[in-house]
Amino acid sequence: MSTSRRNWTAGFYWIGVAMTLACFALVLVGNTELGWRFEHRGFPLSWALAGTAVLAFLAAEFCHSVFSLPSEAEDPSLQLSTEWEGAES
Repeated sequence: MSTSRRNWTAGFYWIGVAMTLACFALVLVGNTELGWRFEHRGFPLSWALAGTAVLAFLAAEFCHSVFSLPSEAEDPSLQLSTEWEGAES
């Protein structure tokens, strides 16, 4: 996996971590005067942060699974099958 692809995966992962921590912090601050303004509306800000965190973690997992698929040139089963065919001949 190339460096730029690892950077995408790591970037999404750390965005998810940051949004999760921000969500927890906002829930804890929700009982104060400042935090109450953001939490007691039609759509609380902590829910938006939690949704962003979930999407970031899913994107990181998707990037990891897509970028770590082996190509046909690197597939060890193809190399193994040609070795066995050569041994049988």
